[in-house]
Amino acid sequence: MKFRTLAAGLGISALSATALLVVPGSSATASQQQAAAVQTGPNRIAKRYLDQKPAWRVCGDPELKTSCAKITVPRDWSDQARHVDIQLAISKAGGPAKGRASRVVFGNPGGPGGAGLGMAPYLASQKALSKDHLAIGFDPRGTGDSANVTCQGAPGFTMDARDRDPWNLDLIAEASELTLPYCDGQSRGLLPFVNTVQTVQDMDLIRQVLGYDKIDYVGYSAGTWLGAYYQTYYPAHVGRFVLDSNTDFTGPWLNTFIAQPQAFERRFREDFAPWAAKYDAQLKLGASPRLVIRTYERLRAALKKEPAVEEFLDGSVKISYDQNTLDNIVTGDLYTKVDFHSLAIDLAFLRGLSEAQSKSGARAAQRKVDELPLARQQELVQRATRRTVGITPLGRPFADDAENATFTAVTCNDTEWPQGREYGEALSARLGPRYPLLGWSMSENPCAFWDRPNLELPIPTGEGLPTTLMVQSVHDPATNFSLAAAAHSRYAGSRLVTITGEGDHGIYGGVNKCADKIVNTFLTTGKAPAKDTTCAGEGIPAPSSGGMDPNDDDAVNARAPLARIAGFTKAVSGYLR
Repeated sequence: MKFRTLAAGLGISALSATALLVVPGSSATASQQQAAAVQTGPNRIAKRYLDQKPAWRVCGDPELKTSCAKITVPRDWSDQARHVDIQLAISKAGGPAKGRASRVVFGNPGGPGGAGLGMAPYLASQKALSKDHLAIGFDPRGTGDSANVTCQGAPGFTMDARDRDPWNLDLIAEASELTLPYCDGQSRGLLPFVNTVQTVQDMDLIRQVLGYDKIDYVGYSAGTWLGAYYQTYYPAHVGRFVLDSNTDFTGPWLNTFIAQPQAFERRFREDFAPWAAKYDAQLKLGASPRLVIRTYERLRAALKKEPAVEEFLDGSVKISYDQNTLDNIVTGDLYTKVDFHSLAIDLAFLRGLSEAQSKSGARAAQRKVDELPLARQQELVQRATRRTVGITPLGRPFADDAENATFTAVTCNDTEWPQGREYGEALSARLGPRYPLLGWSMSENPCAFWDRPNLELPIPTGEGLPTTLMVQSVHDPATNFSLAAAAHSRYAGSRLVTITGEGDHGIYGGVNKCADKIVNTFLTTGKAPAKDTTCAGEGIPAPSSGGMDPNDDDAVNARAPLARIAGFTKAVSGYLR
């Protein structure tokens, strides 16, 4: 989970110390305490919601052939009589040139809290789906162009999670505890209703308004959780469901996040470090995996001791590179192998920056920045302020406040977490030494101080459902392979497609030809593999023109589905406000 604010976490116009003392709202948990009663199934829908006719309008460039609209949903599905409503943004693309599409496919990019309008043009761009499927995207409640929640101004985690001094642990606990007052006090009563139970009912209203009896579905990352719960609540309306890069949706959110430190460490040590060492003549990070890791650790120590605070783009942007910034860059680039080259370049740049500052002072470091072409400076700024595509680790910053707040609300509202600081600190102490990249940050968790609504989710079992196709790479850093294996073993009728020799988070749509063929066959014909199957990974390209140029956006996006979805979402958002 990323709960650091962008400003505090990355040093982009830093927050003042007094921000820690100001808590908006007169009652931190008032709306949480007024939340709906325990609910384990969907509610009947009032006629006024079913009678809606979306006012579609073109969104984005005409060549995207995407239309967007807003629909009205109740803030609380269990209390429709109050007439307290919110609006959701939805998108559509694809289908036959004439007539009605025979099937509809919904998509969700994960998060939870990721804006999803771009799922419509993304799914419509898949040639296999273009003939018979109408593709639907939506921004889930809380985020994007839908009704927003916010945690604006929450202090976040600017401290070093590796520091075990009592005063530092106190700061981490205080920052975790302060998150709820900021989120709840500013979200106008919506916060407790940003959860999976409400969102699956939003999805089914979209289905009914569109006039389809069943939906097909492609969900990535935390979208696998959402998909499994839609199946659980609406089994009669389930078509062909693909769950890609899986959470353990058969257990609490806790299971998914405590599995991340091991997975990120494995991706860093077993995939990135050997790759960088193989090309040491070009990358110069170390001739062995151990030396590459040593380069990172030495750089981290140097940036903690003396952060490099630099001005970019003629002084219009200031970035503070400290140990947290470095960790965010590293973890953010492990989601897809096409970012490995960018990570290697940035590690070398930051090492040079730190060395210049150590030897000759801050002005020498600034001169190294000033010597960069403006295009490279712009790239560094973009990378420092980008959002992660896919489910995010504990303690990492968000580039978008609504996504941050929605992520926090869903993960904290849905299922129980151990309350208080003790569990997180013990977990951090246990995982940190073994998996230092992320393990120490397990105590950076607002859910440990969250006042959950009176909410109980049923456990998804898969019983009575058609086949669910699950896709998973073995070295996925964000959703550990063990999660997919556990969920698959407990989810009746599921088939697992394992991508060996691969670690990308988000597979369908360009990462692996074998997996794409299986998924497309399933979505277009309903035919799933007779049993679990594997696809061999296609390897990590060399740091050259073979698809690894970090400045070649088209090449990167073609190989990274979640990045492509994010690009589509950016292109079609903002037209409904």
